[in-house]
Amino acid sequence: MMTKSISFFCISTFASSAMALNLSELQGERRVEYRSPQGLAEVCVIPKKWPGASYRADDVEKENDLCSYDFHSNMGICPKYTSTNPAILILKPNASYSKDAIDASNCDVKKMGVKTEAKFKQSVTCSYTPGILAYYPISRILGNVGRVPVAVIRSMDRDIHARLTDKAIANLQNSPYEIKSSWAAMGRIHKTPGNYPTVVDNSLSQLYGALSDNIKNEEQYMEVSGNGPYETRYQRFLQQPPFQKVASSQSVEQIVGTKDFASVAQTVTQMKDVSDLVLLDTLMNQQDRIGNIHYKFYWYAANPSSMKIERMKSEAKWVGNQLQVPQAEKDAMAGKQAALIKEMVLKDNDCAIIKTNMMRRVNALEQVRHISYSTYRRFLAFERTLKDAYTKDYFTREMLFTSNDYAVLVGNATKAKQILLSKCQAGELHFDVDLETYIPGASKPAYRCDL
Repeated sequence: MMTKSISFFCISTFASSAMALNLSELQGERRVEYRSPQGLAEVCVIPKKWPGASYRADDVEKENDLCSYDFHSNMGICPKYTSTNPAILILKPNASYSKDAIDASNCDVKKMGVKTEAKFKQSVTCSYTPGILAYYPISRILGNVGRVPVAVIRSMDRDIHARLTDKAIANLQNSPYEIKSSWAAMGRIHKTPGNYPTVVDNSLSQLYGALSDNIKNEEQYMEVSGNGPYETRYQRFLQQPPFQKVASSQSVEQIVGTKDFASVAQTVTQMKDVSDLVLLDTLMNQQDRIGNIHYKFYWYAANPSSMKIERMKSEAKWVGNQLQVPQAEKDAMAGKQAALIKEMVLKDNDCAIIKTNMMRRVNALEQVRHISYSTYRRFLAFERTLKDAYTKDYFTREMLFTSNDYAVLVGNATKAKQILLSKCQAGELHFDVDLETYIPGASKPAYRCDL
């Protein structure tokens, strides 16, 4: 098991509430307001979409779901007692626990059996609100890499949040875990809110942050992360078989021994996911990815008639060390060129933008030899837009970036382009991890290094 040690801090900008966020200025694509018991207008803002990005069919539905959660009427709210981030859990009432019962409880969520629909996080400890927000559109800009969950901007009455903070501090007073320190840090914010403009709005009456969809029933992707000390997590990641395949000079056919769709599907999907992960985290200055990589099971079936991959959710699950796959699924896939696939999910994206860029520190992108041509082309097109005023304005208004934040993104993208373009021109990149090209009868596109 990885032991995690994080230095706890809260971000402030010259400790001036004059530089804090004015919630009334947030508009986005859609804005919803809710009244707190004290009469404050809490806001939920769905940021505008990036033109041409690959948003999923259910992204809009999830955005609207997130902005339908009223903290004071239809959803339970509890402090999170696990891991390291002092988030607020947005909980769906059930037959046993009403909203009032959830709020009045000691917030033992597992014991109550209520579902966590979303998490509300601020720029405290390792987390940074603009980073959480930006992972969502950048994932879609690159072609839905990492399957990052939807995130919106949300605020909460500070008095309500202070009560939840007090509850957490009281319940964790004898805890040996880091989350105790996290909530203590949040308590300090409530004592001097004007010192924390990246957490508290300019009226000092509300906290704001990112409200993210909570992906459920995921599994830890340990074969990608590896297992061991937190301090050497990235070095270990580079030594795991999945990354070693991505860094190999051999082709996929040489690595797997065949080009048969069903045989290569898992390896190709995993290699694409890993190289996508390295690029995305390089762009986003991610510090805390390893150990925060998950997957869910899906069936992929090749359809030679449409030259498309048919994707079906699987109820396969681990029971001990045995993978149990429903017989009905096996029957449905019988006779097809199909494979049960682990789809990577990057659900925790807190420690980004202003943190240490661990992928750059270990030169991960420099070692990548296999990458999706679709991802590569989308990245080059996106990097080209970063010099445009529209792009800077988008990230500043919709993702709450500062000028320094944007400069970090631009710098990382410039470096990533230099690395990938030079490797491509040197013949050191294999564009062989787009699974559609392995459908029988599929033709491969003509590859170019530049746009």
